[in-house]
Amino acid sequence: MGIVDVDLATGRVRIRPVEGYGGPTQALRLLLDALPGGPPRGDIPDEVAAPEAVVHLAADAPSALVASSIAGVAAPGLARVAAVGVSPLSGAIAETRAEGPFAAGLRAAGSTGVVLRGRAEHPVYVLVTAGSASLHDAADLWGSDTWAATDTLVARHGPDAAVAVIGPAGEAGTPYASVVTCRQHPLPRLGFGAVWGAKNIKAVVCVGAARPPVADPLAVTQISDWYAEQAARNPLAVWQHTPPGFGVWPAVGPDAVMTAPPAADGVAPCPGCPTNCIKTFRGAGLHQEALAALGRDLGIVDTLAVLEANAQCLRQGVDPVSYAEALRAAGRTPFDGEAYPPPGPDTVKRVALPPFDPRRQPNLGLGYAVAPFGPRYDVCEHDLDFDPEHGLPYAYPEVRRLGVRVPRPAGEIDVERTAVLMALWSGLDALGVCVFASTPTRPLSLDRVGDLVEAVTGDRPDVLALGYQRLRLLAEINARLGVPPAADTLPDRYFDTLDRAAFQAAVYQLRRRLGFDGEDS
Repeated sequence: MGIVDVDLATGRVRIRPVEGYGGPTQALRLLLDALPGGPPRGDIPDEVAAPEAVVHLAADAPSALVASSIAGVAAPGLARVAAVGVSPLSGAIAETRAEGPFAAGLRAAGSTGVVLRGRAEHPVYVLVTAGSASLHDAADLWGSDTWAATDTLVARHGPDAAVAVIGPAGEAGTPYASVVTCRQHPLPRLGFGAVWGAKNIKAVVCVGAARPPVADPLAVTQISDWYAEQAARNPLAVWQHTPPGFGVWPAVGPDAVMTAPPAADGVAPCPGCPTNCIKTFRGAGLHQEALAALGRDLGIVDTLAVLEANAQCLRQGVDPVSYAEALRAAGRTPFDGEAYPPPGPDTVKRVALPPFDPRRQPNLGLGYAVAPFGPRYDVCEHDLDFDPEHGLPYAYPEVRRLGVRVPRPAGEIDVERTAVLMALWSGLDALGVCVFASTPTRPLSLDRVGDLVEAVTGDRPDVLALGYQRLRLLAEINARLGVPPAADTLPDRYFDTLDRAAFQAAVYQLRRRLGFDGEDS
């Protein structure tokens, strides 16, 4: 299995061999090789970040959809696909990921990824099968929402087809449009829907029945059985598994700020994982941020209305967190009949902040500021999980193995801990291992991640080394794109309680610790 590299203008296809574990790291290297050098852009002036200019910049760069060499194996935590390119929001590196069946579908089609170069003359979709790809006319699909287009493509190519598709938001160039995989699992936050729209790509469809090679099938089965036993006792895994699931957290429990949620109408499962994190409401997968962003943060307490808005976000192919911030800034409500508003100001590198306040968790805020792709709620484990009062003591031994001091108060900045935890989850991202199954708070410990990767590939990874390597590669791409270190900060409003000088000093230290400024980790 290799990576299918497609020239959209000519339809020419090149098959690239997998290097290392493949996946996001190989895609990042291909992107870096394709980018010309450029001087820093200062403080990312407004004229550089004009929507049309940045969308064109992002569309001109290669855009990849990739799975690692462990993806697609029916085992817990191995159902991730990543998108890699340049963000039309920020003009910076974009890397995001989705759970669900698509990674398995990509491997079944005989590939570990698709690289999309250039622009098609007219709307097309890419069909991946038998380890290669072809372009097909998508005029009849253009204008369809993601669910309708997926239904059409599944009817055309068979019930096992895995479909990644954009909706009307991406076709219109909305800079926070998403690609939606297998109806329920978006590639969120960074505008890949707009990139595909500018490239005239409606969808990538994967068809096939190939099986990814597995070095030790018995070991994979044993680890899967062990995981199922552990997940039944792990507090976070139980929370994720038990209806109504973790996506409704703003509407349940003593701290609820929204009306009680209805019963879930189903699940959007990941192959081989028993946790079934993603529950469906109104037929739509509810991920961890949407209810808080579209409801709590907009002052909307009607959970049913927000669940319907989440379903519309999936159908239209628009990121709920970015859309919510744009609506907040415009003083509007979701899907009010008007055009999508421009991105709002509560951003880092012009990417909307997640609905987890960095003032309460400043180490998470450091991750928001320093992460090359912009703020992501799962850039590292949250501060509260290590707080003496609110933390998760069962996770402390795993974290201490990494040389990290826990427990510590949630409001205390700890650069070393942030660096190590960013590298840890970066390593999982490099491998394509889901953090919602993994270390330090879920069943797959660092050792068990190594066991699982070795069982699939025959090779045992150094997860932290892969994580540091990936982070430095992301930072190198940003330097090539001209994104300056000065972009690594938070919006002014968060310094009403955060000490700006102390926070920026910590940013400087974290950049050096991660090797972004010439220092090795």
